[in-house]
Amino acid sequence: MDTYTLFKGPKRVTLKDEDMTTDKIGRIFQVCSSSVYITDDSNVAIFAGESGFFSSVDLVTRGHYEVHGDSAEVQSPDSNRPVAESGSVRFAFQRPSAAAGFASQAFLSAPRASMSKPFQRNVFLADLVGGKWTPQKTVAIRFHEHEASVPGILAKVQDAIGSEDGLILTDGQGNEIVDTEGTKGSSYWKQNSRKVFAVREQQFLEMRSKKIRVSQRDDDSQLPEVLERIEEVVLASQELPEVVQAIKGLSELTLAHRCFISFTDQERAAIKNAFACIICKGAMNDPVFAVCCQSLIACKVCFDQWQRNANTCVKCRGENSRENTYRVTGIGGALSALGDLIKD
Repeated sequence: MDTYTLFKGPKRVTLKDEDMTTDKIGRIFQVCSSSVYITDDSNVAIFAGESGFFSSVDLVTRGHYEVHGDSAEVQSPDSNRPVAESGSVRFAFQRPSAAAGFASQAFLSAPRASMSKPFQRNVFLADLVGGKWTPQKTVAIRFHEHEASVPGILAKVQDAIGSEDGLILTDGQGNEIVDTEGTKGSSYWKQNSRKVFAVREQQFLEMRSKKIRVSQRDDDSQLPEVLERIEEVVLASQELPEVVQAIKGLSELTLAHRCFISFTDQERAAIKNAFACIICKGAMNDPVFAVCCQSLIACKVCFDQWQRNANTCVKCRGENSRENTYRVTGIGGALSALGDLIKD
């Protein structure tokens, strides 16, 4: 059976799971049941559900929890009956008089002011060390629902440290927490798993301006490389018309003198090296031009299949071949005329 140890001051009690209610804990420790909450060894606040029971999901078996809440004001039912000096109250049944009965009914019928439950969370005071926010101190603050916002939490932190210096709240990554609809309400602030840092405003502004300068330097350093790539593409595109014209002239010459043209082995090897697909070894169909090699490399279909497994050039194995290759149109007929020559 699950048991939990509760304490408040010198008083310590062990309760079973079914006894973990605000009503019973309030009677044992003489605190108002509507304000009862407990904290664990990490000083994390735990509140009961709407039914008044503390969920076993939030508790650790045989764990120790400190009881908090507003002290219950107990008056003696008989003004002539003294209260024990030790602070314990002796309860006695007594039939109320008619006047007392009417007074008690009036008291019960009077509306009771509702009191919102306080929440507690930890805020880390951090300093900038080596370009990173490093926690230096932990502050535990208590707040109510109407104080659960960025200005409210900031005011609580400043009261806790006794300083009115400008502070900014950030998350664990150093990003500023802005006062928006998403950061208003206890549902955002009561989660201690979400780290909240309080940093000096001057240090935060210096850190942010430094990040902006570094980002601008990175962009400037990449600009020459981009300009160089653009120039390579322009030069390669300027050479493409000459390549197309030469291939067309060779195709026309082949068709006109098909029976009278002969090539040496060296010339045949050069043509094969220039116009054969590196992948299928046949004449290029719908050829692809590579900027890195400054040459035709493969058929469009063969190159697409190659790209499914690698992002390198088929010929020189250069990186980023998708960005460095272009489809060449208008020379399919010329290359098909060289098909028999390339296959031999």
